Order: sequence, then structure tokens, then C-alpha cells
Amino acid sequence: MPNVTGSAALGYWPAFWALGAPYRGNYWNWPGTGEFDIMENVNGINSVWGVLHCGVSPGGPCNETTGIGTSRTCPGASCQSAFHTYRFEWDRSISPNQLRWYVDGQQFHSVSQAQFDAGTWNAMTGHQGYFLLLNVAMGGAFPNALAGQTPTAATVSGRPMLVDYVAVWQSGSGTLPTSTPTPPPGGGVDARSTIQAERYQAQAGTAVETTTDTGGGQNVSQIGNGDWLRFDGVNFGTAAATQFKARVASGAAGGVSGLVQVRLDSPTAAPIGDFALGNTGGWQSWRTVPANIAGVTGTHTVYVTFTSGQPADFVNLNWITFGN
Repeated sequence: MPNVTGSAALGYWPAFWALGAPYRGNYWNWPGTGEFDIMENVNGINSVWGVLHCGVSPGGPCNETTGIGTSRTCPGASCQSAFHTYRFEWDRSISPNQLRWYVDGQQFHSVSQAQFDAGTWNAMTGHQGYFLLLNVAMGGAFPNALAGQTPTAATVSGRPMLVDYVAVWQSGSGTLPTSTPTPPPGGGVDARSTIQAERYQAQAGTAVETTTDTGGGQNVSQIGNGDWLRFDGVNFGTAAATQFKARVASGAAGGVSGLVQVRLDSPTAAPIGDFALGNTGGWQSWRTVPANIAGVTGTHTVYVTFTSGQPADFVNLNWITFGN
């Protein structure tokens, strides 16, 4: 986002968004043809907004002109001071379909097809597709709603939005990719945030699948003895983290269990904490399990490793986090 904050940023409105293709040449069909706001920000605030626009305006199923949206602070460094990865996912492999918004691999918003009548959903999904836009506006309804009339005399012009890359992926068969995801430019993640397991920087022995856990998305699966996940640039800050939590599920057979372990900077380092897990009632029967760890400060590469006395897979992992 433009690197400008405070009164100097009043009126800045950077966005990464997509509009339904039928909007071209017929500007009266908004919001019915759909708008996915993948990243919006106003007035230099350290927050990213994700919003869906649809239906009719004003009002309608998407509460126009506001839309269905939410916001959160950027993980780690502020939105303005560092690169972040903003991602939108339209999951058509499940029914009802689900739309999801992410920042640095951390999901912060989702909308389900089940929230809409068939006519509304078909109007925004049954056309030729969407085209992408990246722009910085100055002033307008959104920044004005939060700060009054903008820009102001204090606003500083000329601060650009810097874009490292834009990419579009599609899974043609409904099979989810199992390759290593590209780490966010600049790297780094807040240890106390929810770190999605599938956003590892490297792994051994695992796969990725759709999850039915709260919030949807994906989980790491097919985890057994000797497997591991690596997360780079995990920032614990100056206050020591003393607890590790993991969202796990297991459909392992009777007598099959194992340890979920946390190690720092090497997959062979001594574990700083672990917990044991057996069958939880099924591979999508999720529970959050805490474990005490030796106090950690600073920034580290975190390895989540898995150890078992049996060769069979024993755990699925949705997310991890650290705390006090």
C-alpha cells in the first residue's frame, strides 16, 4: 500500500479488485454482476478490507452500498511499511461454493453461496468472468465515511502503490495443489496470529485438502512419522511466547498416535514443546490442543514436526498459533 499514514494519508484509497465482465460498456448493471474487493485500504490505516458487492443498490442481499465485508490489521509489519500478499479464493469444489479473502495466507473473511438466492448468485457468477483492477483513488465515499471530507490540506500527494506480482491460478479438476506455496514477498508472520498450516514455506511428506473446519479453506493432511512443515520469519517479539496451540484432527486407527512437536531453526533441533494425539473422531473432527513451550523471543524459522511409533498417518493440521 502507499507508504503514507496519519493526516498526510487522508483521502488515499488503494485497491486490488475485480469486476464482473458484463460491467464493461453497461455501467448500470452494478452491483448485480458482482465485485470482489480483494484488498481495500483508506486514509493510511493499518487495515485491509475484503468486500463483496452484489444484487441491487441500495440495500439488497449485499447491503449496498456498503457490501458484505470485514477488515483486519496486516500481520507483522504494517500494511503501509512492507509488502503483503492479498488473495481471493473462489472455491467451486464444494457445494455451496465459498468465497474467501486472505492476507499473507491468513483467512480473514468468507462468504457462502448459501447466503444468496439463486438469481443473485447466478447474476454474479454466470457470466464471462471477471477482470482485475489495481488502482489508487484519491477521496470518495469510503475514505470520507471514516474521516470526513478528503483529501485535506494536510494530504501529501504522489505516494504510489507498489505491486510485486499479480497471478491467477485455477484448479481444473477440483484437485487441490500440493506443491509448496510461494512465500509472501518480504516474508514474516506474527507468531500470535493464526498461521494457516497450508501456508508453509516448505514441507516433507504431506498433502493439502479442503477442510470442513470453521472458516473453511484448506488443511494439511496425510501427516505421519517423519513429516514436517516449515514456516519462515515467525516473529515472536520481545515478550516471550510460552504456549503453542494447534488445530488438529485425526481418524487414525486404534493404537495409532503420535507427537506434534515445535522446533526452532532446524528440523532436527531439540523440540521446545509437544503434545500427543490419537483419534479425535475423524479426519475432519477438529479440536484445539495447547502445549507449553520454552519461552521464545525474536524471529525464527519454525518447524512443526511429527513423530510416531507407527508408519500410518495420524494427524491433520489446520492452523497453529503461539501465545503467553
